[in-house]
Order: sequence, then structure tokens, then C-alpha cells
Amino acid sequence: MKNIKNYEFFTNLADEFGFNVVGITPAQTTNFNQKGLDEFIQKKYHGSLTWIEEKKDLRKSPKNLWPEAKSAIVFGFNYGPQNNPLLELNENSNAYVAVYARRKDYHKVLKGRLKQIASKIVSELKAKVKVFVDTAPIMEKPLAHSAGIGWQGKHTNLVSRKYGSWLLLGVILIDKHLDYQSTHNDNCGTCSKCIKICPTDAIIEPYKLDARKCISYLTIEHKEQIPTEFRKAIGNRIFGCDDCLAICPWNNFAVTVNDIKLNEDNKINLISLKEWLSLDEKSFRKLTSGTTIKRTGYTRMMRNCLIAAGNSGDKTLIKNVKKFIKSENTLLRGASIWSLRQLMTADEFAILKNKNIALEKESDVKKEWI
Repeated sequence: MKNIKNYEFFTNLADEFGFNVVGITPAQTTNFNQKGLDEFIQKKYHGSLTWIEEKKDLRKSPKNLWPEAKSAIVFGFNYGPQNNPLLELNENSNAYVAVYARRKDYHKVLKGRLKQIASKIVSELKAKVKVFVDTAPIMEKPLAHSAGIGWQGKHTNLVSRKYGSWLLLGVILIDKHLDYQSTHNDNCGTCSKCIKICPTDAIIEPYKLDARKCISYLTIEHKEQIPTEFRKAIGNRIFGCDDCLAICPWNNFAVTVNDIKLNEDNKINLISLKEWLSLDEKSFRKLTSGTTIKRTGYTRMMRNCLIAAGNSGDKTLIKNVKKFIKSENTLLRGASIWSLRQLMTADEFAILKNKNIALEKESDVKKEWI
């Protein structure tokens, strides 16, 4: 049996199963991170993500989730894009999808690999383990920081010297004490590019994010109508946002991903808004099958596409948007009205309004007309 303190054992496993970096840390988070979580919840920065508050105590420490845990082995997978995604925000008539979602659902792929790694760890070290990939109340980023993989940048995401802001994380908890890596230094310095570029000012100060303003939250997690004050800032983004990640200077040193199962699928990004808006639920499920996009569902994605259409300036989309005025779903009716207001002349919109407003029974949708 290999010595459990032999770090090379874990780096070899990482290499074997396609992970780019691995680090080891005690199965606990600092008081600083725990207090940060309390503040995040107290100030309602988590928005409608009630599960964050409901499982706050579990999230504060891996030991609260699994009392037998003694160490956390943190694996990082590089998903660096081939090109600068910020340039794609200029393609107004095409829909932007966040870089991490332009591939197979990483939760399934990486968890499958971690389970194989876990099996080898159990066999070699006679240990008990538990595997997590962004699906349990664990603060992966603070653990990755403690494990020496990178540091939490001012945008609150992990940053690596070698991989920039493009790392997906997975964690294996183990019931053994291992040799631990040193906590990574914070190398953000005086840079504040991620704060300045945020379209909605969601990074309210260095290292603090108000998710309620974040485009990733608004387009993926938020189940209601997108607040009016954020709609213009969404641009052509229909699923997530990468601005604060893409602008990070450390990405100048990042390498692009080369993994057959998790390479970018160019068929899912920058599809025309016209094509998205022509989808019914069945064709939506077929297009997004096997991706993280599918879980957001047809209704929310069409809501996002309608907002993006309104921002496009493309009048040829008016016909595609108009059909949603008759939708049974209030989210889609409301978003379509806003979109048409942006695309049509004032006179054209007034005629449309006069024909339809009297038929609208829902007050929230009627407000969109007014």
C-alpha cells in the first residue's frame, strides 16, 4: 500500500482521470469564510436560492456534512476557452452561452471520474470517502484556496496562476489525515477589472457579490421576471455570464482545454436568436440534451431569449417575438411585450398595445404594456 502522505499518489490519479490540478487541505473552513457566509445570507445576497440559507450550518464545514471527514482532496478541471468570449457579446442577433455550459454537463462527467478515483483511494488507502461536484452544501472555493490550487479573486471566483479563472472543482472527503498543501496567496493586487466590467454592478465591493444583480443568477436561477433595471445589461446573454472571469489578467497564462468529453460544443453557443425563439419544448429538450442548460427549462430560456431579442436591435425578430404575446405563460407574455417595445417604433407598439392590453388579466403583465 502506498504511503497516505505521498502527494504523488494523488497527482498521478488526477493526471490519469483528466484533472489538471489537485490539492489537499483539512476538512474544515476558516472562521473568515463562515462569517462571510453569514453576511451573504443576512444581507439577502443569495436572492431566491433558499437552499443556501436552509443548509447554512452544513455548508460552514465539511465536518458538519460528514463528521468522519478529516481531509479534503480538491481536484480542478481546466475549461479555458479557445477564444476570448468577450468578443462574442458583440454578436447581437446570436445568443451567448456561458463557457462552462458549452459542453456536456460537467457535473456528470467529473463526478463519474471522481468516483473512479475514489474507488482507487478506498482500495489503496483502506479509507472511507465521499464525492462531491457542486451538488452538496460544501464551500468548494475556500477549500481550493486552502489546498493551494488558487485564491478567491475579487469577483469571488477561484483564480489560478496557471489556469486563470477557468477551473471547475470537485471534492473528495476522506476519513484520514493527509499531508496538506499551503494556502495560496491572493495575487489580485490592485487590479479591479472584474469589478469594473460587471454589467450590473453585482460585485458590490472586492470579494463581495450580490447574486440578485448577477446575470448568471438572473438567467439561470431566477424564476420570476427579470427586473427591468437589468434587462438592457443582459445584452445577448441567454445562459450565464463570463465577463468577470474573461477580463481577469491571469487568463493570459491560461491554457485551453483539451478533453474529448468536455471540449466546447460549438453547436450550442451563438445560435441565432431566431432559431432559439422558433423552438418548442420538445425541440428545446433535444437541442440541450446532456448539457447543464436543460435544467433551466424551456420557459426560463425563452424568457431570456426574448430579453436578448429586445436588446438585439434586429427588427426581423419581431415576428418571432410576437407569437409569445399569446403564450399561456405570464413570464413569456411579459418578456415578449418588453422585447417588442424595444424593437418596434412607438407608433407600431401603440397599435399593438391597443389591440391587446384589454385582453390581459394579469396585473404584472399589464404593467409591461403600460
